[in-house]
Amino acid sequence: MTEKKRILVVDDEELNLSLITGILEDDYEVIALTSGEQCLEQFLSIDPDIVLLDVEMPVMDGLQVSRELQIIAQSPIVFVSAKGSLEERLAGYAAGGYDYIVKPVDGYELLAKIKLILEHQAEKKALEQTAQETTSAFMNALSFSSEFGYVVDFALEIYNAKSYTQVAETMLRTLGLFNVDAAVHIRADYGEAFYSNRGQCSPMEQEILILLKDRGRIYDFEQRSQINEKRVSVLVNNMPEDPEEYGRLKDHLPFMLRLTDGYLKNLDIGFQLSKQEKLLRETVQEVSEQFVIIERELKVNHSVFEAAMFDMTKDMEKSLQFLALTEEQEDQLNEIIHSHTERAFEAIDKTSMITKAFNIIITKLQKFVH
Repeated sequence: MTEKKRILVVDDEELNLSLITGILEDDYEVIALTSGEQCLEQFLSIDPDIVLLDVEMPVMDGLQVSRELQIIAQSPIVFVSAKGSLEERLAGYAAGGYDYIVKPVDGYELLAKIKLILEHQAEKKALEQTAQETTSAFMNALSFSSEFGYVVDFALEIYNAKSYTQVAETMLRTLGLFNVDAAVHIRADYGEAFYSNRGQCSPMEQEILILLKDRGRIYDFEQRSQINEKRVSVLVNNMPEDPEEYGRLKDHLPFMLRLTDGYLKNLDIGFQLSKQEKLLRETVQEVSEQFVIIERELKVNHSVFEAAMFDMTKDMEKSLQFLALTEEQEDQLNEIIHSHTERAFEAIDKTSMITKAFNIIITKLQKFVH
């Protein structure tokens, strides 16, 4: 039987502890503590998979506890708070939070978030293992490059991208050369998606990327920066501490993002043209098929009409001998019949010309479609 994942819940109110425990205890092993001090003292022995941490607690609040926990462990921290403003969420994110839930806690939301976090953690471990295996070769490749070379290579590589995902992967690959932990938000005409060089953006990263996208071209908080363009944003979680390195990166990132935004615009134009071309080809195909049907019907009608006129003329000539007409009347009637018959066959000849014209149109349309 699979061992249950362990959830540590920290809240100074017994009612909240009871509520959250009741929601989780069927699926997880739940350990409840009533203070931040207890959490720090017992954390290593408990070794939880996820921490649900109340923000507003006496003596040591949740933000302080989270900062301390970052030093000793890497367990995802989900803040649970009665407040949910941008400032509170930014503070929680800066303190190391992975997600943020606003009280009163909704059971379905809590269970869904915990399930998603555990999936992300499993994926993160797999990616870390892969990264460890390729670090040596990767570092050797970087030793002969410079920061400017990274940007130039990015400018060349971005034009090989054929999709939003390839654009994001190219950017994240380049940012990885700068040794930064970053997340990318693309919001172009034909889709919106989040990307991270850790595999998945955490819910809080997605929230921050959305909340800060209209807060200016560069938004700095703590040791983090978000750079924004119309169609793309990049959130860097570990801006360099060295002032010169920090300044260079702040120069490179806006240029890379401006380039990316322009390329996303070109991609959207290409997607639109492809969509219009597909629609045009479908329309032309439908018109071509209808022309084929019309041409076939014209040929059939031509044959039917020609046969009918021939039979009518023949029958009229046979019937004249029974009408007791004078020779002059018969000649006059025959002249009328032949005159109108000639006009009818002239019309048939014109129909043949129309059919030939349809044949030419159909041939040209079929060349366009294929």
